[in-house]
Amino acid sequence: MKTLLYPLLCLFFLSIATATAQQTNTKESASPAPLARQYNSLKEGSNSYRENNREYKVVNVSALDAFWRSVQQTIKATEQGLIDDKKAAEDYLAQARQTIAEQQKQIQALKLDNQEKDKQVQASLHDVNSLSVLGIDMKKQFYVILTAVIILALLVLLAIKIQQYKRSNVVAVEKLNEYNAIELELNEYKKTAREREIKLKRELQTEMNHNQELALELEQLKRHHI
Repeated sequence: MKTLLYPLLCLFFLSIATATAQQTNTKESASPAPLARQYNSLKEGSNSYRENNREYKVVNVSALDAFWRSVQQTIKATEQGLIDDKKAAEDYLAQARQTIAEQQKQIQALKLDNQEKDKQVQASLHDVNSLSVLGIDMKKQFYVILTAVIILALLVLLAIKIQQYKRSNVVAVEKLNEYNAIELELNEYKKTAREREIKLKRELQTEMNHNQELALELEQLKRHHI
């Protein structure tokens, strides 16, 4: 590809150089600044008179000759520039043709080389498009599809497991909250039962004390009656 680009680039730059030179020379020959100034100076420095409603100029012959010499010099310089540009363009063109001829030979050699490479590519196409997995030959496309299906199945299974885990976690949290509530209730019950037990013991002790007092009083009464 690089060998093909070189002659095309040569022709491209040659065309640009030729067009630029022609455009420059055309501009110079069409409206050169020195000639315009000389013409305006000659026109303004000439005497005027009118005849039959027309304006005429009396031009100095020496000034007119000088202007004409300037015109001839400009034309010669422009022609010389065109000749030089044409010669340079012809040299560029000859060099480009020589380069193109050399590149054509290289292109022919590249074509032969590409044909040989195409044969090698065709020979190795099976190895490129096929894979050996666990000793089984399969196409790359089938392998990619199979891998994608396996990955998709694993992702689906993972999503199911995640959902199950979330549900189990929710159930576990609910059970834990229920256990905590039951434990709290049990602790409250134990606390209440302990308080009732202490209260009953106090009441029992009070009754026992009261019974002892009654027994003493009864004993004393018996003694008095005797």
